[in-house]
Amino acid sequence: MTAFSIPILETARLILREHRLEDFPAILKMWSDPDVTRLIGGKPRAEEEVWMKFLRNAGLWAHLGYGYWVLVERDSGAVIGEIGLADFKRDLTPSIKGMPELGYALAPSAHGKGYASEAARAVVAWGDQHLSEDTMSCIISPENLASIRVAEKCGFREAARADYHGDETLIFHRDVFNRS
Repeated sequence: MTAFSIPILETARLILREHRLEDFPAILKMWSDPDVTRLIGGKPRAEEEVWMKFLRNAGLWAHLGYGYWVLVERDSGAVIGEIGLADFKRDLTPSIKGMPELGYALAPSAHGKGYASEAARAVVAWGDQHLSEDTMSCIISPENLASIRVAEKCGFREAARADYHGDETLIFHRDVFNRS
């Protein structure tokens, strides 16, 4: 296995860092909340499922060279969400396999504060500097207007509509820039 390190990204109000075991209770609480999951999968997650997501997020970096960060509110030190890039090999048409997919979820206490946009901009900027792929993607429920706004602020544009697990899903694409 190749050695790797997960970069720390900082914004005016947030720190994006690696997952730590002590983050699990906050992440479990977030993914168990119906307000968080209503438009992301449709149902609160059980502890076992959240644990598997938690471990998967930690493992992405080792295999892809990119992955998910924990969002920490700079002033309070509270874990308020997760954000990152992944290739989940989703069964979608058109396919987004091989494209780093931006994803994010924030605890209800962090909703409406602009944190998602702030963190997404930092992740996209990191991707512009470090990804070898030409396109990033993200998938969003058509009902998730707040998430659509975040994606559009970061330069994503709707590319297609698809059925994903029986629900209509919007597929967004964004070109990766700043190749040097």
